[in-house]
This record gives sequence, C-alpha cells and structure tokens, in this order.
Amino acid sequence: MNHNQLSQILPPVIRLIIVFSLLLFAGCAHRGNEQSLNEYVAPSADQLWTPPKADISALLPAEKTVDIPENLLRPGSQWQITDVIEVALRNNPQTRAAWYTARSAAADLLSEKGTYYPQLDINTDAAVRENLAPDEVEGESVRSFEPALELSWLLFDFGGRSASVKEKRQALLAADFSHNAAIQDAVLLVLQTYFQYVKAKALVKSAEASLQEATQSLAAAEKQHEQGLATIADVLQAKTALSQAQLNLDDAAGQVQVLRGALATAMGMPANTPYDIEDLTWNPPLDRVTDQVDDCIRRAQASRPDLAARKSAVEQAMARVGRFRSELFPTVSLRNRLEGRVDSDTDQWESGNTTELLVNVPLFYGYSRRYDLVRARQEALAQQEQFNTLEQRVIFQVWSSYFNLKTAAKRVHTSEDLLSSARQSYDVALGRYQEGVGGFLDLLAAQSTLENARAQRVEAVADWYVSLANLARDTGALWSRNPDERGVLDMLPSATMKENKP
Repeated sequence: MNHNQLSQILPPVIRLIIVFSLLLFAGCAHRGNEQSLNEYVAPSADQLWTPPKADISALLPAEKTVDIPENLLRPGSQWQITDVIEVALRNNPQTRAAWYTARSAAADLLSEKGTYYPQLDINTDAAVRENLAPDEVEGESVRSFEPALELSWLLFDFGGRSASVKEKRQALLAADFSHNAAIQDAVLLVLQTYFQYVKAKALVKSAEASLQEATQSLAAAEKQHEQGLATIADVLQAKTALSQAQLNLDDAAGQVQVLRGALATAMGMPANTPYDIEDLTWNPPLDRVTDQVDDCIRRAQASRPDLAARKSAVEQAMARVGRFRSELFPTVSLRNRLEGRVDSDTDQWESGNTTELLVNVPLFYGYSRRYDLVRARQEALAQQEQFNTLEQRVIFQVWSSYFNLKTAAKRVHTSEDLLSSARQSYDVALGRYQEGVGGFLDLLAAQSTLENARAQRVEAVADWYVSLANLARDTGALWSRNPDERGVLDMLPSATMKENKP
C-alpha cells in the first residue's frame, strides 16, 4: 500500500473512531439513576402524586354545546315525546359514532371501486454520479435525468376485484344497519327514562291525594274526639298516618328530581338543564295492539337493524371467500411506460415507449393462500352461526316482550277495578266513622288500601308504556321518520294528566 492510498483511508477511519467515542461518552453521561425518577412520580408510595399545572389544564373537558331546538327553550314550553327523542338523538354520542363509522365504510367502498380504473404514475430519476478510479484523484462526473409516465391496468383477476367491492359494500350495509340499531337503542333508553319520570310525577300526585285523605281522616278523628265519640288513640293514629303520608310525599318528590336529571342525561344534557315535559294520557289505548305474536316475530325478522347488520356481516364474509379464491388464479394486467432521458454526453433528449401485457400465474406460496381460503370459509361459517344465534335471541325477545305487554294490559284493567273499589271502600269507611258507627282502624285500613291501589294503578300504566316501547324496539318499529312506517309513537296520544287522573 503506497502513501497516497494510506492517506485516503486513514481520515475516514479516524472520523469513525471519534464518532463512536462520542456516542459511548454520551451514553455513559446520561446513565439514569433512581433519584432522577422523583420529579415524575409521587415522593413515596403512601403519598399522592401532584400533576403539573400544564397537565391539569390539559385534562379539563372542553366546553360542550347542547343542541336544543329554539322553540323548546321558550319559557313555559312543555316538551312532547317527539321533542324529547329529537333532543336525545341530536346529542347522543353513540349515534354520532355509528354515523361516522358508516361514513368511513362508505369511503372505504368508494376507495375499493378505484381498483377498476387504471393507475397512472410519474417517476423521475435525477442523479449525479462520480466515477473515481482507484489510482485517480479526480474522476468523471456523470449527470442523468430520466422522467417516466407509467400506466398500469389490471384487466382480469377471476373475480377478485368484484369480490373485494362486494365485501366493502356489505361492510357499509352492516355499518348503516348498526347506525339504525344505535338510534333504536337511544330512543328506547330515553323512552324508558321518560316513562319512569312520568310515573314519578304521577306518584307525587298520588302521594298528595293520600296526604289530603290523611288530613281529612285526622280532622274527622279530632272532631270525634272533641265530641267524646273517640279516644285520643284515634287522634294519635291519625297524626301518625298523616306524618307517614307526608314522608311518602317527600320521598316521591325527591325521586322526581332524580329521574328528571336521569332523563336530561339520557337526552345528552346536563342534569340541571331547565325543561318541562307534557304528560301522557292515563287511559292508554290498550285495544290498539291487535297484532299476533307470529306477526311481530316476522316483522322483527324483516325490520330489526341489528339482525340485518349481522346478515350483512355474513355476506361480507362470503365475499371475502371469493376474494381469497381469486388469488389462486392468474391475473392479466396492461402496463405502458412512456419515458425519456437526457444523454450526458450529447445533452440530447431521448424518449421511448414500452407496452407490456403481463400475466402473473401463482405457482407456490407455501400453501399460505390455500389456507387463507380455508380460514375465510370457516370465518363465513362462524358468521352464519352467529346470525342464527342472534335470530333465535330476537325471536325470544319478541316473544317475551309480546306477552309482557299482554300481561301489562291485564294489570292496567285490574288496577282500574282495584282503584275504583278501594276509593268506594274509603268513602264508605270515612262516612261510617264520621257518623260514629265505624271504627277508626277500619278507616286507616281503607285509607292504606286506597293509597296502595292508586300507586299500583300508576305502576301498571307506566309498565304498559315501557312494555310497548320494548316490544316496538324488539320488532324494529320503535322509531322511524318515514311516514309510511308505523312506529310506537302512533300509539301514544298526547294528553294532560288533569283530564285523566291516576
């Protein structure tokens, strides 16, 4: 090795040694220890960690605006069921997430359809190359500029593209049906809470009536005691009954506020949002539910969005089978390349055009593609069984909801008779006690029976509304903006409780 060659080799070697030494020194200088962890964690295991102020501000939730129609914000406005549902759907995060998912699936489908079109690319290669011989200090510099326009088009692939597009299409259908199912679930939740809130308000009115009756019984006992026709025990028992009635009223009023906040939360609003609702009729249209259970089951099989989403998942899995099957067969593609370059010697432009018909025949991939096909088939069979399982569950849900609604309707009729007889019994007992021919214990028993009958009447009617909503949801007819489709709201006429007291 001569002196010139050695002088060319040593500087890179020396630079490499210096860089390696600096990296080694940096690693040793930054070697961690346990003391360096204290600024990131709590001082000890028995003390709380105090987050930095910057991190605390980052954790604060962003201000959220509740979307409420302007006509509902007017003072004194009473929200109907349709208003409650509209506010809930406008502010429900689950329905928005399902909608965004469906939009993503739509974009995925449109992207997959792009495989039917040719692909056009521009490639440019610009370079400067130094050719240096071993015994030369200065070499030859070669400059090159080679742009190219390339078109490639898949002509035939034994159905692979169509299967992929079908797979994406079924995925979009599943996402759209899942969005519908999310709307149905959101409406069911807000209706259930709405009916519980209405029931709580009715129980307050029932407790107020019981309080009035207890006050009337106390007045009768005091009058009888003043006339010497009753003992002080009757007065004390009447006061006890009055205190119990007041306590029940306080509990019912508190429960109203709790359920009012629960309904606001179900609508996506803060619990302290001011609003008021319009009450439903307490004479529900029991006779309007005339469908047979088999008709409800058939409607559910045709209209349930979650069942339709699962069916689309089965079709998506079957399309995936076709896509993997096509990978076992040849593909035919067309490629055209229009290119040019600048000759470095003459600085002249040279162009060329190449057209190719490419046939790709898969021969052997370690059996991976065949097992991909087997896996796709098994996944399709699994999806089919999941669909069968959901269908059986849907049938059972409709069956249970149907007979729960029938039972609830019978309870409404029975509670009406019970309330009527309990009210008559109380009137008779009060009259007998005021006339001095009846005992005070009989009056208290009749008063307690009337209070329970009134509460059972409220419970029965509210349970009927909830059962109706459950059946409508289970049959897929809970909520629809299509006027041609009959929903559960058609069976809920709006009325005031003053016209139909419980």
